[in-house]
Amino acid sequence: MNAIKSNPFVSALAGITLVVCGVLFYLASSGGSKYEEAKVAFDSSYASVKTSEGIALYPTTENANGKKKALGEYRESITELSNLFDKYRPGPLVNESPQAFSNGLKKANKEVSDALASAKCSLPADFYMGFEDYSKKLANKEATGVLGYELEGIRHALLGLADASPSELIKIHRENLPEENGGSFDVKPNDIAREFSFEITFKGSEESARKFISHLGKTDPHYYVVRTVKIVNERDTPPAVGDAKFERSRPAAAPEAANPFGDFFTLPDNSASPEDGPPSDGAPVDSVAPGEGDAAEPVDAAAPDAAATEVDTSRILYQVLGSEEIIVFVRIDLLMFLPSKELPQP
Repeated sequence: MNAIKSNPFVSALAGITLVVCGVLFYLASSGGSKYEEAKVAFDSSYASVKTSEGIALYPTTENANGKKKALGEYRESITELSNLFDKYRPGPLVNESPQAFSNGLKKANKEVSDALASAKCSLPADFYMGFEDYSKKLANKEATGVLGYELEGIRHALLGLADASPSELIKIHRENLPEENGGSFDVKPNDIAREFSFEITFKGSEESARKFISHLGKTDPHYYVVRTVKIVNERDTPPAVGDAKFERSRPAAAPEAANPFGDFFTLPDNSASPEDGPPSDGAPVDSVAPGEGDAAEPVDAAAPDAAATEVDTSRILYQVLGSEEIIVFVRIDLLMFLPSKELPQP
């Protein structure tokens, strides 16, 4: 204490120096940690940049122009694809009066019924193209537009079924639309088309089934999507012996003096009959010496008669397996494509 009091200046300078050194040590320590943090961040950013430079789409002017060109070509292809479905976009559907829709439904039902009857296809007793609810009541006016579009699609499908010539239309079922009960169709953001689902069950040959499915594949003027196809045989038991049928053979005209044994046995044919009597010289037939009289040519006893009955080979076994019909169930979606959306600008 005496030294500090005797040398106040030196003591003050030493104290100040000690404080400054402490401050410098603190600043150096904190600065070193910040430097380490900054260095780590720099190294990380540098590594990220080097990695990005190796990617094909690194943001250079050349890559930016290539990306812009690719986006333009993509937009053109999407627009071209969207335009292909313009004919399946009817636009805003106009509602008509309920009576007008009922008249159109009755006309379409008669057209389809006549076509199926001409194809010899039997129909259900209450057939009304899946619109049986409107055979005795009128539709809501707010639903006539969308019902009219669905009616045309079902009519076109059933006319194709008539061309396929099935033997029986067992059932047709149509799912009700929300507009029929006063509701509305909810369009989701990613929806591109609206589905009208209906089911057809019919019986016919395999050819009629193939022809009907092929008709649905022809997307003009309606676009169908076959969701489900189920085919079962008309019978689930193997064929019996009594199922075999034969063609009736035509009886051949019997020639005169035909051999009753056919070609399997030939009667002997002598050169002389008993009524002719013995030869003029009185010698028996077997005693005629060789070289005497006229030499008679030998008769070929096995020679077939020219008027013999022709063998009928037309008797063949009819087809037993596969001759029965099949029952086909088809669930179909009639698609009505919604208005196309504008693509966002790049």
